Amino acid sequence: MKILKDLEAVARPTQLCALLPFFNGNQSDNLSINSAGKLYGRVMALILLVSSVLFCHDVLFASENYKLMVHSQGETEDINRTIETLFCIVSYTIIVVSSVLNTSKHFRTIRDLSLLDGYLEAHGYTASYSCRYLGSLLIFVSASVVVVAFYYIHFLSNIDVKRQCILMCIYGLQMLYSCVFALYLRTILMCLALRIEFLNARLEQFTQKDREQYLKDDWCELSNLIEILCKFRYITENMNSVTGVALLFFFGFSFYTVTNQSYLAFSTLTTPDQLRKEHDTMGLSCAWVIAETAIMAIICSSFDCLASEVSGKVNMYSHTDMSV
Repeated sequence: MKILKDLEAVARPTQLCALLPFFNGNQSDNLSINSAGKLYGRVMALILLVSSVLFCHDVLFASENYKLMVHSQGETEDINRTIETLFCIVSYTIIVVSSVLNTSKHFRTIRDLSLLDGYLEAHGYTASYSCRYLGSLLIFVSASVVVVAFYYIHFLSNIDVKRQCILMCIYGLQMLYSCVFALYLRTILMCLALRIEFLNARLEQFTQKDREQYLKDDWCELSNLIEILCKFRYITENMNSVTGVALLFFFGFSFYTVTNQSYLAFSTLTTPDQLRKEHDTMGLSCAWVIAETAIMAIICSSFDCLASEVSGKVNMYSHTDMSV
């Protein structure tokens, strides 16, 4: 199945992170969800849910023990960091739990795409999308957050070893799930956009032809194209319902983090030189801002490419052809 081949590069990491179910079968008519894989996803979600409750409890009621700097500039910075850490835990937990609960919708999306690929390949569709270089960049900026956070937490703070491990686990899980989630969305959304672009190109061939010269086979082909486009619009709507909750919490955390870390960076710059070393978290702030901005940009640009194909040309051609 072409869609599974197109997703091959990101499918395994996404499945191991329980964001995508494991599948059985190599044909669209025998494709099914792997029972062991389904159990694996539920166990992963349960483990993350329980650990997240424990982490949130400790961060909330022992926030003084998670201070990055011994001398803070004020209670506002400590409160903002605590909220950011709690938001971080909730964000990656909801991404996983939402994906596991929407396993059947994920399966339906892949199955429907595999069925439509049969028609597209029969008419010459061969395009594929690779995010190798973009993925390498995203992995680098995500890893930089973890590395920089380890430097500040282990070498510059007075946080005890147990809570150092907790904080690094929180940051590591957030960057792992954000990166994998973004790359999966990028790949599948761009695959959808390429398929719709191919259909739009075939529709454009019909619009450039004089309708009086249409043969009976042309009308059948035109009807099939419009039907396939409608099915693709259904798939895109299904993708919105599958990822909507996860994206809501991810973007909520990302916007808060970018705002908070930008404020902390600005506070560092405006701190007198003789006090700056006691409050300087500029490196961590920059790493967070760059990573979260990059991930948001990748996700937003992917949805924008898909929306341009679906809402632009599809609407124009569908309206033109259906009025015949």
